[in-house]
Amino acid sequence: MDEDMKHEYEEINRRVIEMQGEILESIRESIAIRSVKGAPAPGAPYGEGPKQALEHALKLGEKLGFRTGSMADRVGWVEYGEGEEMAAVLGHLDVVPEGDGWTYPPFGGEIHDGKMYGRGVLDDKGPVIGAIYGLKAIRDAGLKPDRRIRVIFGTDEENGSSCVKYYVENGGELPTIGFTPDADYPLIFCEKGQLGWTVVRDRKRTDDDNCREHRPAAKLLRLEGGTARNVVTPHCVLEVEGTLKVTPGDGISVREEDGKTTVMAIGKGAHGSTPEQGINAAKKLFQAVADADLDEDLKRMIRFVLEKIGDETNGASLGICYQDEETGETTVNLGIVRGTPEEISVTLDIRYPKNADRERMIANIKAAAEEYGLEARLESQARLLYLPKDSELVRKLMTVYREETGTDAEPLAIGGGTYAKTFENMAAFGPVFPGEQAMIHQPDECADVENMIKSYQIAAAAMYELAMKQ
Repeated sequence: MDEDMKHEYEEINRRVIEMQGEILESIRESIAIRSVKGAPAPGAPYGEGPKQALEHALKLGEKLGFRTGSMADRVGWVEYGEGEEMAAVLGHLDVVPEGDGWTYPPFGGEIHDGKMYGRGVLDDKGPVIGAIYGLKAIRDAGLKPDRRIRVIFGTDEENGSSCVKYYVENGGELPTIGFTPDADYPLIFCEKGQLGWTVVRDRKRTDDDNCREHRPAAKLLRLEGGTARNVVTPHCVLEVEGTLKVTPGDGISVREEDGKTTVMAIGKGAHGSTPEQGINAAKKLFQAVADADLDEDLKRMIRFVLEKIGDETNGASLGICYQDEETGETTVNLGIVRGTPEEISVTLDIRYPKNADRERMIANIKAAAEEYGLEARLESQARLLYLPKDSELVRKLMTVYREETGTDAEPLAIGGGTYAKTFENMAAFGPVFPGEQAMIHQPDECADVENMIKSYQIAAAAMYELAMKQ
């Protein structure tokens, strides 16, 4: 890095430090708004809280002397500079519900022992407000970028990102290059592609299996487990009428009462992108009752899970295992299991690396389900995001990060998905530093104040770097 660029970074850093008190106060104001999605109202498609958070950010941009804009009360932006092309920072102002277990007020923005507490301080109000002040640092330093810089903020990211989808589908200007401060440092250059499935056995239809004379000793009443498709099943319960042969095992319990047998399995939850870090309770339960006298529909589903997934997490038995040295391997997570007298289903969260054949994966999963008389329904998907390490975006962001932190960090490939998939040529970049505990979506969401300010310095330098064409 040449001396002129180092001097520009130093000037940006200095001005962010000078504004620290003002930045933290603006973040407190935003945190004080409970911007959880609510009932739609006129001028407030996601409820009053997200609308108020949007208005607060727009008013802040206006107060600081920047151009502002919004679209349908769903997404807004603050912009600085001139030029035909636009570099963007993409964040969001909506938050998940606070939940219980807070030590300090969830909407207080209080600082204790060097940490600011509050829902959204990390995800994502703090980084959005920090980026708006980053524009001020760039402007006040007298820097003239080649591209305009726009800080874009949605208000429905936590519930599917319909806000930015609306922006794209209704003619919002698309950035040439950009980043989202809604993940981790140093930078995420690859986010695996995702396929969300439900595998179903419809018990209402009549076929040869359902017309058989044999009746099982145990009639299915209820099968229930899991919290979400992208979470390893942490607990699972099977309730049947009659008695049931159950193979003992760790975490398996059985209760017989009033002519019913209830089998419970306890596992360990984990994110669906890293299923190997969890213990799947549904698999444990299915293994425990695999030899029981159950009706054929339930046995079909159990055999499918045990034979086509089993203890694997890479999809080998499904014929979808791909391995790539740079971007990892396929992961398969069994998430939700449900069974009633009418239908039995399980969900699968599948994530794949850069070298995977997506169409072949889809065909193989459908064929595997059909072997057991089941139907595999593809219900959601997200594209693979891959940014070459020598691309302008990755190269510039990594230069900024290394210069600002004095480290030789390398970019990351992850199984999870971020806001970066919204636009082309965008990467997830911060705000959580390596080794830093991220309390995102948890009670006592907080951020170290020193790290917050450092992150905003990095973001401001990155904004300026991406806005320069050379």
